[in-house]
Amino acid sequence: MLRWTDYLDADGVRLSMASKDRVGVVHELAGLMAARAQVSPRELATHLLAREQLGSTATVGGVAVPHCRLAGVPRIVTCVGLHRLGVDFGDAEEGRVHIFVGMVSPPDTAGLHLNVLARIGALLRNARLREALLTAPSSAALRALLVCVEETHVNQGVDVIQARW
Repeated sequence: MLRWTDYLDADGVRLSMASKDRVGVVHELAGLMAARAQVSPRELATHLLAREQLGSTATVGGVAVPHCRLAGVPRIVTCVGLHRLGVDFGDAEEGRVHIFVGMVSPPDTAGLHLNVLARIGALLRNARLREALLTAPSSAALRALLVCVEETHVNQGVDVIQARW
């Protein structure tokens, strides 16, 4: 069964992003994924920003999912970054974004790329999960929470948060 967390390592989590604008955030996300994606952070950021030019990946609930497909990437790689103050990332009506999920995929995984994006979206629609992520005490704890919630979602078809921080 498809799991987003299969593509997310604890070292791909940043609990406190420092950037103050969209470009800076994308560069931070690229830095979290570049080594695992086996590409330079600059090249990855360039592709993520090009995708953002097509339309903002910000969604309701203070979440954005900058993503792209890039030749040379051996497998899907994701990351999570939290921004306590939030960043204006897309359309004004979406508000400030606090949770960023970056994703890069090889070009030949279009279906899988879309399925992982759908899984990310399904999980992060849950307001309680978003609140819990923002208060996670460590990168490992944040990843463990996502694993737990995703496992419950896969097995029961519902969003349930079993851990509170």
